[in-house]
Amino acid sequence: MLFNRPFLAPFAFALRNMRQRMGRTLLTGLGIALGVAVVLSIEITNVSTLDTINTVFNLAAGEANLLVSTDNLLAGMGETLPEELVDRMAAFEEVELATPTLRVNTLLASEASEWELEIGFTGAAAGTILQLYGVDVVRDPELRVYKFTAGRLPSPDAYEAVLPADYAAEKDLALGDDLVLLVPGSGVARLEVVGLLASEGVALFNNGVVAVAPLSVVQELFNHRGEIDEVGLKIVPAIASDPDALDALKDRLEERVGRNARVIYPAARGQLVSRMLASFQAGLQLFSGIAIFVGTFLIYNTFSMTVVERTREIGMMRAIGMNRWHVLGLVMVEASILAVAGSAVGLVFGVVQARALMLVTGAFLAAGDAVITVTPQALLQSLFVGIVITLGAALFPAYQATRISPLEALRARAQTGEKVRPAVWVTGLVMLALGLANIYVIPYRASVYFNILQGSVLLILAGATLTVPLVVKALEGAARPWVRRLYGGEGALGSANVQRSVGRTTLTVAAMIVALAMIVGIGSISISFEDDFTSWINASLGGDLYVTSPVKLRQSFLGQLATVEGVEAATPARFHIVQVAARSLPPETADDDDTVYFVAIEPETYRQVSSVEFTSNQGDPEANWQALAGGDAVFLSSQLAETYNLNQGDTIWLKTRRGEKPFRVAGVIVDFFAQGQTITGTYRDLGAYFSEDGADRITVKVAEGYTIDEVSQRIKDRYGEQRNLNVQTTTSFKAQIQGLLDQSLALFDVLSLIGVVIGSLGVVNTLTMNVIERRREIGGLRSLGMTRNQIVRMVLAEAFSLGLMGALYGLGFGFVLAQVMIQSMNSMSGYDLEFVFSPTPFLVGLALAAGISQLAALAPARRGAALNIVEAIKHE
Repeated sequence: MLFNRPFLAPFAFALRNMRQRMGRTLLTGLGIALGVAVVLSIEITNVSTLDTINTVFNLAAGEANLLVSTDNLLAGMGETLPEELVDRMAAFEEVELATPTLRVNTLLASEASEWELEIGFTGAAAGTILQLYGVDVVRDPELRVYKFTAGRLPSPDAYEAVLPADYAAEKDLALGDDLVLLVPGSGVARLEVVGLLASEGVALFNNGVVAVAPLSVVQELFNHRGEIDEVGLKIVPAIASDPDALDALKDRLEERVGRNARVIYPAARGQLVSRMLASFQAGLQLFSGIAIFVGTFLIYNTFSMTVVERTREIGMMRAIGMNRWHVLGLVMVEASILAVAGSAVGLVFGVVQARALMLVTGAFLAAGDAVITVTPQALLQSLFVGIVITLGAALFPAYQATRISPLEALRARAQTGEKVRPAVWVTGLVMLALGLANIYVIPYRASVYFNILQGSVLLILAGATLTVPLVVKALEGAARPWVRRLYGGEGALGSANVQRSVGRTTLTVAAMIVALAMIVGIGSISISFEDDFTSWINASLGGDLYVTSPVKLRQSFLGQLATVEGVEAATPARFHIVQVAARSLPPETADDDDTVYFVAIEPETYRQVSSVEFTSNQGDPEANWQALAGGDAVFLSSQLAETYNLNQGDTIWLKTRRGEKPFRVAGVIVDFFAQGQTITGTYRDLGAYFSEDGADRITVKVAEGYTIDEVSQRIKDRYGEQRNLNVQTTTSFKAQIQGLLDQSLALFDVLSLIGVVIGSLGVVNTLTMNVIERRREIGGLRSLGMTRNQIVRMVLAEAFSLGLMGALYGLGFGFVLAQVMIQSMNSMSGYDLEFVFSPTPFLVGLALAAGISQLAALAPARRGAALNIVEAIKHE
């Protein structure tokens, strides 16, 4: 058959070799599959995250091609527009339909006493509060999807509403029932339920916790007569289908909407949320690159072993006429089969893993159910990575196979014990120097920094593995006493074997180094980040009680709250989205979203209850607070300071209702709220420049001699029902935020564990090769009286020695890598993290090194012990 189809011969040889070494084939295939799975799952997660965000906002926009919105892009945050803007927009002949919307947050009156704010990393979680949409009930159905399971739309100006059928069923509401809602002024309103919506279109807003009523009714109930917060514009098809024409129309409309409004594309609504998730996504991308590196190392390791093991076989085939190209093709065909099969399995694993990652990402989105988007591009990209990386990693071992001399191969055993050439460790030192210089010395533009960072981390990892030959002797000397103490004489023999084959030892130790460096590096970063995050929580989330309400609290309520017995101090906070003026945007970010949170506080009362954490080199804190209290000044988060290249004393320009206004940066602070997209200012500036007031949250400090629970109950008894308050202890609120942090850090722990699994597969491969290559030696030892048990102990001792060597170098290198990555995170995202040493990741790494080396050596040790003495001595 092969004679008639010679082109199939390499495949037949490759399949036979893979079948004969099924264990190694499966291990390598699994390593490829895991690497591809990590790449695909992270790509799916990042794309799905953005798609989920865009879906949320595009769904709200319906068929609108453009939106007229307040400067505050997230509608429902308090700012409004004059209703007459609708007619002004409808006057443009290119506008087919203009329909207004007013969004307000409220709550069912029956749930007010039990309401509690749930949060995600980007804000309030979807479904925490009820969103009431006031719409033009005649024109809005032309823009958005209303699919009824029962009933009809509300009549214009009637106190009627429609609900999602699922939400109505959950709340035991039916057609004809009253929807009793909280409204400002400590009152309630009743809207008759006249329609139930199927789970599509409008019914999916806010994770299905939504109601729709006539615009005039919502305006009246919530004190917004003549006001809206958005106009949806449906453009004529000829313009809507032409991006340039649509962009030109957008500019013309912008000139007519007034100073406090802007014309945007629907997708712009999700940009602020997307930016909040940028650091999270960057972290995933970085670990994706590390997973590829680890997988590449495993594949290279495997095929190097394969070539060594098959040296005699290749020499024999060369002796009977096979040329160098045939040998190269033989190895590369085997690599191709493994690449395709492993990558295909990895695609399946990747989709499953992506679903798990999206469950975690849902905590960040705070947007209800996440969309899982599996694009052909992501599948092809991951498949391409798996195949190309496998073939690339196998290419050098294949080239080495072509250099095997037939005569030497037939009369001598594999030369894996030869010294490693100096060029190897010299290249490693160069890689280390270049990687460290990229991070610590050479300045790069923000737009390319992440790619440089990712490449530099991989350079440092590669450099560390290539410099192993420099330290093998020292590492083995340090490990030998421990090995001998544990395994006795067999331990001394096994440990001595390590230096006999520096090349093979380098591969094994390097595999351990990568795995342990990931454990220590990621573990140390997590601990350092958690330490800074906890410090911020304790400093910024001060006080003893948080008082919130589903409707905005009046500032005057602060005085009433202060009269409650046991309340020592109380301070309000208002979260308002503002736009950064173009003059404050660096050139490289000019096209990015320019909206951030303005957090208004009263400095005097705030300092009685809480505090802020200034970054380094911010001068006298008292002077900073005085500058803020003086007005026209702000505290800038370290992330925004990095984004906008601003320092203390610089000026940031914000768009206000009175035009663009400069604010002096009174200080740079640590702030993880909304992923650091925050500017802290005063209530005086909020009212003067943004015409906003009220409080989203009031923080209360309990006086000495009173318990937190006692004061909490007094507030609830006096104002809870009247003002629909939720009173939550600061401790429980901090625990909620800490839970989100733990959830996110657990994700990276899982990713590092995958890297450890891939690295451990490489250890299994190399230890198996150790036994196979020394069959004759093991046979000789058995013939001289060594027992099977002693053979096992010798192999385990060698593995333990390799594990300790990997631990010593890997843990030390992990220490360096952690500091490098913290420096990179600070430079890339503006964080002000400091390295916090903790023995935990080092102890975990040491335990894993010992455990992995021993578990990986069990099968090879048993294989060596089971060798037939005569056959082993006859080997080669």
